Amino acid sequence: MLIAKDKKGNYINAEDLTDKRGTYFCPACESLVILKSGSIMINHFAHQSLNHCENRSENESAQHLSLKLKLFNWLNRCRSTKVELEKYLPQLEQTPDLLVNENIAIEVQCSPLSLKRLSERTKNYQRCGIKVIWLMGQDLWLNQRMSQLQRNLMYFSNNCGFYFWELDNANDEVRLKSLIHEDVRGEIYYVTKYFQFYHDDLLEILRFPFQQQPPQKIKISPLKLVNQENYIKKQLYHRNPRWLKIQEKYYLRGQNLMTSTFSYPLIGPVGFDLLFFKVSPQRKQTFCQIDANISDYYRRFAQNIIENQKSSDNLCLYPPHFYAIMEDKSKEEKDS
Repeated sequence: MLIAKDKKGNYINAEDLTDKRGTYFCPACESLVILKSGSIMINHFAHQSLNHCENRSENESAQHLSLKLKLFNWLNRCRSTKVELEKYLPQLEQTPDLLVNENIAIEVQCSPLSLKRLSERTKNYQRCGIKVIWLMGQDLWLNQRMSQLQRNLMYFSNNCGFYFWELDNANDEVRLKSLIHEDVRGEIYYVTKYFQFYHDDLLEILRFPFQQQPPQKIKISPLKLVNQENYIKKQLYHRNPRWLKIQEKYYLRGQNLMTSTFSYPLIGPVGFDLLFFKVSPQRKQTFCQIDANISDYYRRFAQNIIENQKSSDNLCLYPPHFYAIMEDKSKEEKDS
């Protein structure tokens, strides 16, 4: 950790210290901590014993400590922004990496954590009216597929669809990966926007998904969508447990997934039912960070594909607001 208390109760930033002989205490549990420094890790505090502290971790990486400090210094440049580093919140028994304007918690997540712990921390913030923004370090960057943890670290806006934040410590860069879609193989597609540290206001960058912006799209090559049916049949042939469960659902509807022919591309927003290609009223897709009702997005996406892009040629994927506009135009044309 980077913040401790001295004997007088003052908060001390490890970055400002050079004397290791001082006496310092953990803000959460009040137990003794010691100042550490070295060639790899920046100055930081560590508990002499963790027996009495459930709110701190001693396995913070050099990446985590460095990113927290960089973001803190970045936010501190704006005089109208109040930012507190590792502010212990006793009502939550949690310590966000950064607390901004007393109602935004910024968490730098550099290592995996359980879905249960992620959900608990997120809900605790939400119950107290604090918006939590998770920014992911290198081990949690998106690649070709998404883990369940990454799915639950996504956010949603009408301008960007599903989106995901990344931090690149080596290049001093914030990355926004948005318009996230997934195909039947589990491969993901997205667009990436880059922001350099210190060049702009960090809070404005984090608001970007909700700001008006030029429409974006992903153009999918037909080569990406070929042989999807063969892929499904191969999974069934090898008795993949996940696909056998899906096959069972098809049987209950009097259909056979092994012999099915699909008239639409098997790609869509994350969580969309690609094989049934519709949103069932009973089916509720939930994501830990998303409160918005995304069923209309799924419905409009499916309708647009069915009406306008049945062929896999020149398939384009758009943000939610595009499909809403297209639906409104279609209604106007029918009414006129």
